Amino acid sequence: MQANLLGVELRKADSTVTTLEFRDSEPVDLRDLATASTPMRLFTSEALPAGDYTGVRLLFDPGVDAKVVDASGVSSSLQLANGNFAAVDFSVVEDKRSSETFSLALDLRQSLAFDDATDEYALTPVLRIVPTADAAQVTGTIRVTCPAGSTLLEDGAVYLYKGADVEPDDLDGADAEPFATTRIVQDLAQGGVLTYSLRFFPAGDYTLAFTCQGDADALGANDDVVFSNAQNVSLDDGEALRLDLG
Repeated sequence: MQANLLGVELRKADSTVTTLEFRDSEPVDLRDLATASTPMRLFTSEALPAGDYTGVRLLFDPGVDAKVVDASGVSSSLQLANGNFAAVDFSVVEDKRSSETFSLALDLRQSLAFDDATDEYALTPVLRIVPTADAAQVTGTIRVTCPAGSTLLEDGAVYLYKGADVEPDDLDGADAEPFATTRIVQDLAQGGVLTYSLRFFPAGDYTLAFTCQGDADALGANDDVVFSNAQNVSLDDGEALRLDLG
């Protein structure tokens, strides 16, 4: 899943927008960007206009075609759209130096949709942002048996909802919508064990759930997705929780 990242747009409380761009756009694999354990550094020690900043979003290079390449090597066009600004809160005072460090996460499963009419993918980035020092995470192994016809690697997904005792729901735009989602990956460094990782979110109470039907959960459609292993998770600032499923 290839696109060229150009930088970020920062919105101030007065609705004006400041753009920070790289010298040249950076080719990225969006799947790696969404799941990598080591974040991609975007900007360091940049000068910004004075003001109160309230939002941030990714900026992609419109001059470079984006694409999705499936497991068999077939390439499809990927249309890029501006997503909503992720809420951020920091201020820049004129002629003053200050330091703020934030981690920005792309939730690919909530951002990517397929249009059957045009036979194209569309990406509308759904982001979350948290001060890096406060970023919490939940990681673990997966040892769940999926029904015949589905596999953990191809179909498994973990969903995280804000609040305790939330009844899990799919990505249909109604009822309980996930705050974060992630696919299952294979950790070859640990002998091929299957793992999940939900990173970069604020402290609080959450509900975590697993499904073997993640691949069938179409963005914006009310799909019959069955969830299991639902459990409450409470996290403090900066906490790294290990929670194995199965």
